[in-house]
Amino acid sequence: MAVLSIVALTVPAMVVPAVVGAILAAFASGIGFQRRTLGARRDLERERSRASLLEAKLDSQRNAVDLLAEGLEIAVFLCDARPIILYANRKATEMFKFENPVGRTMLAVTLSYDLESLVTACAQTREKQHAELTFAYPDERTALAEAWMEPEGDRVFLSLYETTDLRRLERVRTDFVANVSHELRTPLTTIRAMAETLQDEPGNRELLDRYLAKIIAEVDRLSLIANDLLILSAAESNPVRKHGCNIAEVFRSVVQQLGPKAHDKGLKLEFTGPSDLVIEANQAQMSQVAINLVDNAINYTSEGSVEVVVQPEGDQVVIMVRDTGMGIASEHLPRIFERFYRVDKGRSRSTGGTGLGLSIIKHIVEAHGGQVNVQSALNQGSTFFIRLPVGHASEPEISEA
Repeated sequence: MAVLSIVALTVPAMVVPAVVGAILAAFASGIGFQRRTLGARRDLERERSRASLLEAKLDSQRNAVDLLAEGLEIAVFLCDARPIILYANRKATEMFKFENPVGRTMLAVTLSYDLESLVTACAQTREKQHAELTFAYPDERTALAEAWMEPEGDRVFLSLYETTDLRRLERVRTDFVANVSHELRTPLTTIRAMAETLQDEPGNRELLDRYLAKIIAEVDRLSLIANDLLILSAAESNPVRKHGCNIAEVFRSVVQQLGPKAHDKGLKLEFTGPSDLVIEANQAQMSQVAINLVDNAINYTSEGSVEVVVQPEGDQVVIMVRDTGMGIASEHLPRIFERFYRVDKGRSRSTGGTGLGLSIIKHIVEAHGGQVNVQSALNQGSTFFIRLPVGHASEPEISEA
């Protein structure tokens, strides 16, 4: 009002309305500008908030992808075309035992020219590449490798799915089929040849007596193979029925049972252990383990001794069967628990073994949650170790199926 009064005093009357109108228009324009400015600020804040929300969601998705990649049991690499590694998940670093591979070349980390060539070919052709490769570092193993390009970019994704165990199982299966065929074919061929000879010379009593004894022995051998295959199949597939089992008494009884056989070979057979040591186990299967393990030690020991030790160790029981026999060369140790695997084929057959005894031991022990391993050196004897959990042991039953 003061401004208007001053204007009214100093400006002619006809000019006042125009000045007042201009001033009011200026005020209105300023208010409108302020409103537009406040609106723009609010819009900007909303956009910033929305951008922050989108960025948080993107970070969350990135973290989820990273966690997924870290949790995979497949090795995953991300690299450029050279190829320099830009990312490697947990499995990739474990597979090649390289703690910080980022920034290194694929060849420097994996020591595999084949893998580097696979990634390079993918980057050059922009086509998916795949192959099954064998790696020598840090351990010998195989893996299915697949490389593909980033959908809109120049980076290469690489995945490695390890197939070492699958190939080993395939080899074991193939060897098993071949071995069981051989083990069955040999006695069957012998039986057929002898039966045909007896058929051609029916009146030869001396030949009849000698060949009939051999035929019976070969039939018994086939029966043993069939029986051991059934035991092995049951150990692999059937659930274990556990009860209280006096494991010390099981091994003591087997030592007493096989004592005459050891005595006939001039061997000293000893048992060391407590009178009672009850664990939760299947007594019939534990007896099978004891017989196979002690009998195997006697068969492969020509002089010296066989010692059986049973002792508690915390919540486990440890069983040791130590012999002074022929021992096992180091190259055979990784495979001696495979079915029908023989260190010395001629000597194994002469002892009457089926080649399944150690496989039966391994599967029964592992079905009980235990472990079996061996320490041996050629011509220095062997020591087999079995570790079994005690479990919730109760009093042993008098009899058990």
